[in-house]
Amino acid sequence: MLMALYLNDLTNAEVCNMTTAMANSGKILKFRSSAIVVDKHSTGGVGDKVSIPLVPALSAAQEDFIIPMVSGRGLEFTGGTLDKLESIPGFSAFSFDDQQLLDMGNNFGCFIVGSDDLSPADSVLYKARDVTATVDNAGLIIASIISKKAAAGIKYLILDLKVGSASFFRSIDEAKTFGKQFVLVAKLLGIECRALMTRMSEPIGNYVGNSLEILESINCLKGKGPSDLQTLIELIGGHLLEMTHKVSSVNEGRKRMAESLNNGTALEKFKQMLIELRVDARIADELCHGNTTSVLPMAKFEIEIKSPTSGYVNDIDGMTIAKVCNKLGAGRQFSNQAIDPAVGIRLLVKKGDRVEIDTVYMILYHNETDLNESYLILLKQSIELTSEIVEPENIVLGVIDCN
Repeated sequence: MLMALYLNDLTNAEVCNMTTAMANSGKILKFRSSAIVVDKHSTGGVGDKVSIPLVPALSAAQEDFIIPMVSGRGLEFTGGTLDKLESIPGFSAFSFDDQQLLDMGNNFGCFIVGSDDLSPADSVLYKARDVTATVDNAGLIIASIISKKAAAGIKYLILDLKVGSASFFRSIDEAKTFGKQFVLVAKLLGIECRALMTRMSEPIGNYVGNSLEILESINCLKGKGPSDLQTLIELIGGHLLEMTHKVSSVNEGRKRMAESLNNGTALEKFKQMLIELRVDARIADELCHGNTTSVLPMAKFEIEIKSPTSGYVNDIDGMTIAKVCNKLGAGRQFSNQAIDPAVGIRLLVKKGDRVEIDTVYMILYHNETDLNESYLILLKQSIELTSEIVEPENIVLGVIDCN
């Protein structure tokens, strides 16, 4: 069946029917009727920790939202949201049944978990797709994603559609074709959806690696995050607030999101969410308000990588950085592979920055007693310098709407 679907492709109606059947194969979360149930999904990138600060920030900005984020683990170059959260001691993603999730959504307003009870047919089909080389098919991918969202009761959805050299979609045209079909299928299932095509070549933020991205998420929730990460959080939250008619414009929504990040309410919501998800209250408090790195696993060794010349940062190859981090244990080559939550890199420069020769522009955190020198060569090559001034680029490349 999968080979037939892969070779002959699916019409939008067929994708819709398949998605409905998959969503109905398990539990359906039905939150209180007065709730506005919203969510986002990212197609995956490098350093993509957006969901972790976004969920509490949006919940703090709009208290009548329910944000039931059912997330996944990372595979290949993408770091999974659950992998990052599981670097927090005591966080267990798959510890809640559907009734507990309903209660948490109705009473607290948000959560980030994994679930085997929602769209279980998707899990069965994904394993079969993996061994039949039918993973890379737009219709099957869309059915997989939206079936989980439909089962979670989502009514408003933002698709963060990553485009660039460190994403699944390398060209805008390719991403646009996928995004249009995704938005249409979501609409057929009663989900109002909007796709934001966002740039994904250099890593998001300054950190890549599981516990390191939690550290950066905490900084962001304190209003001290890197500008690209904060911009994405503001934009996605702003669009959801505008789609649900809570604000009159996306810009007004962005201001609401910025306020929750800057006034401490998003950080407090994150701390309380961790406690709801059974993280010890003392650990959650120390993580958010104390010495964050004392709570998180940290690597034994660090190596400073220096610029071989002076110039402006013209490009940062996120894909190369992700592959090195994965080889050091930050990611997986196959499902169920154990990961090292402590390893990763910190970027001290972003595209357009001026760098002088012998300046430290990256730090590698690792646990290798005998580090492969080729990793350092690859990391140094991942930052391209030029003598010309490099102009900043817009993060958003386009918007695809239901209308």
